[in-house]
This record gives sequence, structure tokens and C-alpha cells, in this order.
Amino acid sequence: MVTRMLKQIKTNTEGTLARIQALSYPRLSNYRSFFGAANDAEALGLYKWNDDLSAVLFRIISLVEVVLRNQFHHAMSLRYGTAGGHGSRDWYAHVALGAHSKSKIMDITHCRRGQRMLPRVPAPSPDDVVSGLTFGFWPHLLDLKKDLRHQAVSWGHILVDVLPGHRQRQITYWTKPKHRDALFARLDLCNALRNRIAHHEPIWKLGPLMREGRARSGSPLNMQASAPSTPADALTRLRLLYCRVTELLDWLSPAVATHHSTSELHLRCLNLLQPETLRTYRQALPPAEIDFATIANMRTLRKALRYAARRRQPVLLKDGHRQVGYLTCATPCTDYRAAGEAAGMYAVSESACIDIARRADNGPFRTPTPKNSERD
Repeated sequence: MVTRMLKQIKTNTEGTLARIQALSYPRLSNYRSFFGAANDAEALGLYKWNDDLSAVLFRIISLVEVVLRNQFHHAMSLRYGTAGGHGSRDWYAHVALGAHSKSKIMDITHCRRGQRMLPRVPAPSPDDVVSGLTFGFWPHLLDLKKDLRHQAVSWGHILVDVLPGHRQRQITYWTKPKHRDALFARLDLCNALRNRIAHHEPIWKLGPLMREGRARSGSPLNMQASAPSTPADALTRLRLLYCRVTELLDWLSPAVATHHSTSELHLRCLNLLQPETLRTYRQALPPAEIDFATIANMRTLRKALRYAARRRQPVLLKDGHRQVGYLTCATPCTDYRAAGEAAGMYAVSESACIDIARRADNGPFRTPTPKNSERD
């Protein structure tokens, strides 16, 4: 009964070929060579895994970026600036920024008229300026040495304010360049990951892991691990990098980090970094189809969903000829009951199914009343 309800959608060979041509054979060849994909379907499944992981990481790094710039902005505003309110001043106009950093500020505060750069009218607020700066601006802010009065920038005091969750709360710790260099490397790591995702590069294709710091004259960086050479190595490296990203978030804001650690986004990322999940994407089944017009009651629907969840198979929900929903294999799990019922394999509850059915204009699909409902 259940297997008849889950109508298998035939593989569209022409559609698969069109996807491969659109993505390009050279791009997918990376997945064939590194992961040993046996066919086009496996390569496309691995590509989707990379795409889903990149999307999740990008959202997390975006959260880190927002918290990072707000922390720096507040700490600098307490010490520099005249325009703006408390905690949001134009500090960037009162410190001796490098030429590149200064040009980034001017791109926001000024507009080009021929060969000249003229101040915008009205002038953008400090909040507007800071929100317009890229992630790459903030690591290089640590190169700042003096303000416009030629007074040394007190990084010890500033970084204690910027990083309230860091284990080192001593002002003297952050006055040492080697510790600021390690912080630079952590910020630069997040920025590099962000840019790699933004440029649609494979997130798993990573180089050697270097000691956190900055290469300086007479003090080169030591290599801690070579570039990943197997899928297991790549997953291990990605888990390490994710830990470093979330640790940075904890340094910047323990409250935000605590909230993130219990979020669906965090659990989704941890799941995507598991070998079992990688295998699931690699061996993904084509979607099945459930037509509400053929379903007698909720019990039957729940059985069909559990069956699909156990097989880790996406499901297209239809009402006759009309598509009304799509359930995807979001969290691979060996407990198919938990997967089917508790936001595991399919994040869908009985009430959600009822809602989907109602959106289908109350068609032939019927929901049982508590009196007549049967136990599974």
C-alpha cells in the first residue's frame, strides 16, 4: 500500500545531462577524482552536498561578520570620533588608516565627480559607513598604530572590549603583536571561507593548514597539516574550520554563540560534516511523489512519509496535477521514527501535513478526528 502510494519519478536522463552541461564537466570532474564518484548521479549528489554546506556556512559566517563589525565599531566609538551618538561615532575619520582601508571608507563617504572625490550630502551616518564595509576591512584594522594626533592606539583596551568571551582578558596580552597576529589569522580565515563560497569554489578543496599567525621577516609560518587528500581528511579539516569560526563567534559574543549552538543552523552544519551525510548525498535516490487525491487518511500519509524517511528519499507532494509541497532529506538519521516525527529526516508534523492539505483547497484528502484515529 505504502509503496504504491510513493510513486517513483523516473530519472530524467536529458535533464541530468543538461545540468551537467550547465555546471560544466571540468567543475564536476573534481568530484569524480577526489571523491571517486562512479557516475554522473553521484557527482551531482556530491555537488549538491557542497552547495548545501556552503549555504549553511555562509549564513554562519555572515552572523560572525555582523557581530564582528558591531563589536569593533562600538569599541572604537568609545575612544574616537565626534559625529554620531554614543557608541556609534565616526572613529574612522580620526585614526591613521592605511591607504587601502582609507579608500574603502571613502568609497562610502564620498562620490566621484570626474577626477575628484566629493563628500556625499547628506553625509552617511557612522552606522551606514560601518555596515557598508566588507569583511576584509576588519582584519587589517589591526594594523592601525596611531590616531591623527599621533597617539598610539591602545589595542590592549580595545580588544578586551571587542572580545568579551576570549579566555585572555588581560590588557597586556593584546599589546603583544604575536597575539594580534593570531587574531588577524582567525579573522582572515573567516573572510577567506566567505570569499571562497561567494565565488562558488568547492568548500572542501583546501590547502595546507598553517599555524595561526602572520608571516613576518625572520618568522615564517609553520605548516600544521598538509592539504586534505581524501574525503575523510576534507571532512576533518572542515570540522576544524567550523570550530574555529564558532569559537570566534564565542569570543565576540558569548550570548549569540550560545543561541547559535542550539539553533537548527548549527545542527544542520554538524550533520552535513558527517561521513554518513556525505554518503547519503552521494547515493541520493530520485524523488518520489505523493498525491493527496489518493490518500485515505492521515495514518496512511504518516506511514508513507516514514517509509520515505527510512530510505532518505525526497518527496514531491501533489494534489492532482498541482504541486503543493516538497519534503527533502535534511537530516540523515538511523532512527526513522524520530526522523519522520521529530524534525529529523523530514521536518514535518501531523499539523503541518494538515496545513498542506488545507492549502490544497480541501480536496479528497481527509484528516482523521481524534475519535477515529488509529495508532501507528
